[in-house]
Amino acid sequence: MGKNLLVLSVWVSVLMLASCVGSKKETVTYTPEEIADAGQVMKYYDASLALLKNVVKERDVNAVLGYMEQKTEVPMFSYIMSPVISKKDSAEVMLPGECFGADVRQNLIQNYAELFQSRNQFYANFNKYLSLLKEKKTEGMADLLNDNYELSVVMSECKQNIFDILSPIASNAQRVLLAENPVKEQIIAMKSMSTTMQSIINLYARKHVEDKSRLDLKIMELRLQLDAAEKLPVVKGHEEESEKFKDFLSKTEGFLKIVQDARQKNSYADEDFEEISSYGLGII
Repeated sequence: MGKNLLVLSVWVSVLMLASCVGSKKETVTYTPEEIADAGQVMKYYDASLALLKNVVKERDVNAVLGYMEQKTEVPMFSYIMSPVISKKDSAEVMLPGECFGADVRQNLIQNYAELFQSRNQFYANFNKYLSLLKEKKTEGMADLLNDNYELSVVMSECKQNIFDILSPIASNAQRVLLAENPVKEQIIAMKSMSTTMQSIINLYARKHVEDKSRLDLKIMELRLQLDAAEKLPVVKGHEEESEKFKDFLSKTEGFLKIVQDARQKNSYADEDFEEISSYGLGII
């Protein structure tokens, strides 16, 4: 399974070394203010990815819901406990800077606030369920489970909303910061595809409350991104980086095939999720 991992950070680092070589191709010039704003965008983006990776883990959510569905006391594992998030990290993402427009800042704050609130309520419901189970009481269990079904969707939606808001803005920021890099189009294409792949993994992970329409749209989006990336020309003098890029495209094609095969079954399967998530980039 490990051989499927798309080690994006390594490949991007290799491609970014090309900027040290230089290129005769004319580049767009950006002002110091634009470069500073792009840097702030990427700083916030990286902080968001680091937090989103841990704030809600789909495997944990599925484990909690699966445990609650059994309606009986069974062995419980520590990995379904609420993950710990530092106050510093959560406070940082609640304060997007002036590098974002007012509407974007409002949407980010709103989605993060709802994400944190839903997450807290989800695990509070689970703890209440465990208390009822310990007291051998069944009244209220069904309501707690139904509430957590809804909260699991809200958490997933908030994560995806934040991701969808930030991804295009981050791509534009990367274009500014990589302006003098001759293989910037390949780097940006790889990052765009990797974020779409992670979205597909997150959407497929909705074992208990599926969103097949949105999943299909993301699969289509990845196909279009891959088709466009395959048309990018080889950059002269950077054949080694181009081979790395082709390798990434080949693995992305493999990911698409696995996802499409899984979708044809029209139902969630743990083994399919394990195979799909083996391509994960650890983004969120």
